[in-house]
Amino acid sequence: MSERKTAFWILAAVSMLVILPFLSETIFYSKGEPREAIVAYTMLESGNWILPLNYGTDMAYKPPFLYWAIAAFSAILPGGVTEFSSRLPSALSFLAMLWVVFDFFSRRKNVRTAFLTGMLLLTSFEVHRAAVACRLDMLQVSLIVIALLQLYRWDEKGCRTVPWLAVALMAAASLTKGPVGTLFPCLVIGIYQLVRGKHFRRAFFPLAGIGLLSLVPLVIWFWVAYQQGGESFSALMMEENTGRFFNKMSYDSHNNPLWYNFLTLILGWIPWTVVFLISLCYLPWKRLLRLPEADSWRVRIGRTWNRFRMQPPVQLLTWLTILIIFIFYCIPESKRSVYLLPIYPFMAVLMAEYLLMLVRKRVGVFRVSAVLFLSVSVLLTVVFLAVRWGLIPDSIMGNGRHAAENIAFLHALRDATLSVPQWLLVWLPVVAAGCTGWELMKRKRCYTLLYSIVGMMITLFVALDGVYQPIVLAVKSDKHLAEQIREVAPHGVVYSYANMSFYGVNYYLKDEMRHFETELPARGYVIVPAKLVDELQETFGHRYRFAVQFVTRQRSCDLRDKIYMYHFEEN
Repeated sequence: MSERKTAFWILAAVSMLVILPFLSETIFYSKGEPREAIVAYTMLESGNWILPLNYGTDMAYKPPFLYWAIAAFSAILPGGVTEFSSRLPSALSFLAMLWVVFDFFSRRKNVRTAFLTGMLLLTSFEVHRAAVACRLDMLQVSLIVIALLQLYRWDEKGCRTVPWLAVALMAAASLTKGPVGTLFPCLVIGIYQLVRGKHFRRAFFPLAGIGLLSLVPLVIWFWVAYQQGGESFSALMMEENTGRFFNKMSYDSHNNPLWYNFLTLILGWIPWTVVFLISLCYLPWKRLLRLPEADSWRVRIGRTWNRFRMQPPVQLLTWLTILIIFIFYCIPESKRSVYLLPIYPFMAVLMAEYLLMLVRKRVGVFRVSAVLFLSVSVLLTVVFLAVRWGLIPDSIMGNGRHAAENIAFLHALRDATLSVPQWLLVWLPVVAAGCTGWELMKRKRCYTLLYSIVGMMITLFVALDGVYQPIVLAVKSDKHLAEQIREVAPHGVVYSYANMSFYGVNYYLKDEMRHFETELPARGYVIVPAKLVDELQETFGHRYRFAVQFVTRQRSCDLRDKIYMYHFEEN
């Protein structure tokens, strides 16, 4: 078997073992995941695959491709729409992107760079988090990246035919989260062609035709959905797409300053950020900072531009993708870490080349990094065992606003019942640390230490996904609130106040929540965040009698507040 095939099958096996087995372990603990999952649930329940309504009146904020995928998997798999089936589209699309990226760069660079690129993506915090979540981002990002690489192949072959696979991928990406699914691949390849010296018309018109062709399914869906949703649907779609980019939204949506994008990249590449910070201590700064000859700025800029545009084609594509998408997302005020996910595969290529350069120079960065991650792996296990044995008191969590929640996390880790496989996962980082320690004592070469670091990172992610995260994040989940509600009201609709949607509760109640103000029923049950209890009494106290059923001890993950449940009847 060739080196490339061997590396591919190793990457495929490792990535599947890291991503797929733990998709169902963590219950929904934020509003984002159940908000997407409930749309697929209502699709299957209502038979409306165009514009289903959940919560009685709520339309989905985005086009339906993710919901179609979740509904399709849920129709095949047992249990209906579950955490596993809801996260499966993100996981499978990430794996497809990972393997395509490996194949693409292994053919145009080398196998070592492509393999390490895959490992970097697999162990990036931001990428890994998106790959195992029921969110729109990873599905769209994977489609964009694969479409972009397909367009590059089309350009390599002289742009002679219609790249139907790229068109289909961009159509799916646009049906996932809007027209940027078409915009990014076409924009990047168009600028790439211009930088390479292609005439504007020869670059623009073919790509414009391809882009418009890929938007046809989105336009068809929009028209059919408009027939159902009318002006409310149209306004929602315009706000979520053009309104978000041009800062015209009716509410603040992740508004952040320019430096936020730089910070999210630094944090998104954890734990590799640590390795790169350590590597800065080993660079030849005197040589790197040596001033060039005293040319004018105009000459220097021209020389830099010529070097940039004369790079090998695949290297130029890599840099342009990073720069174009990063600059694009610096323009709107709305900024989120997941918006930058399309540049991560291309950043991973440059990072892999940098690490392999360090390997060739045999610098000590890998020994220091290996010792650091060895210590973290052992420390994580030691702290967990200390918690299990009751050696860490509750007082260590302090008396702040989140103290009760932190103490609940501590108790969950202490009291959870672990299966034999889970205990094996707990000890897995220690085993990886022991192997790395042996290699350090044997003074293994840098390349071996680099993959020992990768191995320790993988075992840490596996332990977190398989043991620690499911236990801790279950404390935050509103599934417990849904169970409390069903103890009081075993059947029927439950209402929420102030047009607030409890996405997690609604998912676990099988879409049996409605808005109190919309329906104003004669009697029933309503849940209210603590900050709005007085407002509810003042607004509707003259019309209804309210009797408290319970008050939650912890905050809802959706509304970040304690929740009151009332039984109400008209006077």
